[in-house]
Amino acid sequence: MTLRQAQWSDDGIGLADVEPPTLVEGWARLRVAACGICGSDLHMLRHHMMRFPGASPGHEIVGTPTHGPSGLADALYAVEPRSWCGHCGFCAQGQRQLCPSGKLLGVTAPGGLADFVDAPLAGLHRVPSGIDPLLASLAEPLAVCVRALDVARLEAGSRVLVLGAGSIGLLAGLLARDRSAAVALSARHPQQRAAAAKLGLVALPEADMAAWASAEQPDVVIETVGGLADTANDALRACRPGGTVVLLGVFAEPRPLELFMLMAKELRVVGSNTYGTGRSGSEFGTAVALLPRYAGELSGLQTHQFPLARIGEAFACAADKASGAIKVTLLP
Repeated sequence: MTLRQAQWSDDGIGLADVEPPTLVEGWARLRVAACGICGSDLHMLRHHMMRFPGASPGHEIVGTPTHGPSGLADALYAVEPRSWCGHCGFCAQGQRQLCPSGKLLGVTAPGGLADFVDAPLAGLHRVPSGIDPLLASLAEPLAVCVRALDVARLEAGSRVLVLGAGSIGLLAGLLARDRSAAVALSARHPQQRAAAAKLGLVALPEADMAAWASAEQPDVVIETVGGLADTANDALRACRPGGTVVLLGVFAEPRPLELFMLMAKELRVVGSNTYGTGRSGSEFGTAVALLPRYAGELSGLQTHQFPLARIGEAFACAADKASGAIKVTLLP
């Protein structure tokens, strides 16, 4: 048996036929039904993030089991792509995203842009009835945003500004909308502004962000852009004194930070790394449970789908915002 698996190359990404590894005890092999392209995948495409030896991309994974222990239901599962040791101090405290022995499928281990993928049983979350694979593949980025709002300690009636309106920014805005008095996003591209408006969010051209922040004094600013942008400092400027800045974007290189502003405004700045255990338990499990609630709104973020054989086209579409792309998904 061989499987098709996405592989990085010096000039982009392609497919290779590989032999599947021996299935590890405590893991299952899944036939991939859908896998989204994440912004971090695009950072790796552009060599802005490290490509780990032996890894292959794809961590927004949904699939059905083909091999695993007896008793595993023949059902659709969203894959929490982190593995963890389960016995270190971080794992004991529910901070498995910080486990020093952990791996992340699609980043430091083989991922889901493939026909099949191996995943830890502890990371399989059964998808609620009525949710199709395309929609279920948003569970992973939604879980990232569940975590961001947990670490923000968002209170009812807060005012929230989200920097960036890619899929993570839009999902963070969607979750914040139901807990906040006002939510706005800075959006560079017309499809992002249109999507934000459909979610009932204020969509700001980047030139208008500072004026909105000055008038509204956001309690929480969530940075989702990362890359090579200066948006961490934009977040410090926009946040009200005594407020909270959540750094959610993946920055491609060290960035200078205006520490005097941080000190003078007495800001709380916190990073948010994927998902772990929040106030309601597993943050990934929370995201999966939210899929039916937001199904009608989430579907509008899924702009483009490709078969696995057209993976190069899929990445080109995701990387070029002139294509109208928000979330691009591979359907093997």
